[in-house]
Amino acid sequence: MSNKAELLDGVFEAILGELPAAKQEPSWQAFLRERARARRSVLRAHPNALPLFATRPAVTPASIAHVEAVLEALRGGGFGIDESLGAPQVLVAFVVGHTVATSATPKPDEASAPAYHRLDPAAFPRVREAAASLASHDVEAEFAFSLAALVAGLEAGRKRRAPTRR
Repeated sequence: MSNKAELLDGVFEAILGELPAAKQEPSWQAFLRERARARRSVLRAHPNALPLFATRPAVTPASIAHVEAVLEALRGGGFGIDESLGAPQVLVAFVVGHTVATSATPKPDEASAPAYHRLDPAAFPRVREAAASLASHDVEAEFAFSLAALVAGLEAGRKRRAPTRR
């Protein structure tokens, strides 16, 4: 490797190489959900590489193959080219962002513990209410719910859009 960018591209590609092969799914929606869950699983196994996935585009043939598969599913699902470009960006941003928020381990000198119980209940009643359930909150159920909402939103947008050239 001749430079840092090539090294980072190699790390990016090696981690994506752990993704299981895409399964034949009955719909583009099922395909996107499956790919999002698979990517999340791989990223959770490499929490120190999460910043790389938040900032680096797919540039190697092996990493671009994942983009190709998603674009194919979207185009086959009736998305125009512009929507097909935006949807994977949103999906990856959601998966990476949620994974960072729920899986990344902060450095000891960067960690902070919120003291929600000390907030004024009159000024922050909903935050205190939500904080009381944090100990039993299921982030995997949260991910599934949010992913379903994202895919439903893409479907609603696809149905509303004016016909475009394929």
